[in-house]
Amino acid sequence: MKRYYNEATKEWYNEGQSMTRRIPNGVFAGVPTVEQLTGWGFTEYVEPTPPAPTPEQLLSRAKAEKIGDLEEYDQSSNVNEFTYYNVPMWLDKATRDGLHLRLLAEQAAGKENTTLWFGTMSFEIPISNAFQLLYAIEVYASACYDRTAAHKAAIEALTSVEDVEGYDFTTGYPEKLNF
Repeated sequence: MKRYYNEATKEWYNEGQSMTRRIPNGVFAGVPTVEQLTGWGFTEYVEPTPPAPTPEQLLSRAKAEKIGDLEEYDQSSNVNEFTYYNVPMWLDKATRDGLHLRLLAEQAAGKENTTLWFGTMSFEIPISNAFQLLYAIEVYASACYDRTAAHKAAIEALTSVEDVEGYDFTTGYPEKLNF
């Protein structure tokens, strides 16, 4: 839809709209033609074309998109997963912290075994083994965090859109744990 503007009267008109306007020999009511609008001082309004992005803006956008993809990868099972008795699973940081406190409390209470739950599955294991499992997961998660941070720094250091687009952030992660 075309828009028209009259600079003198500061009026806007949208194509196809009905309008009422005083004219020298009376009143006009209806949908005006382009010729009538032009005669009344209206000119077609053309939306200004936004400037083309600068090379710096293009590089910044490419980096932001690549880092977004990296963060999505970092949160996926490509990184956040280990296998315990052939069951793929993950324990987020809050769960690992809570589990650590539970194991300390159970150990202090004199228990030798604990029951770990994943969804509806339970695993009864010695508390000492649960600590080893938990510490191994924490070391793995820390190594993954470090790798993701290194990838982010490497992406930020790139100087061309082509290098950013070609950067493979899936490399260098530690091998997934299998218990």
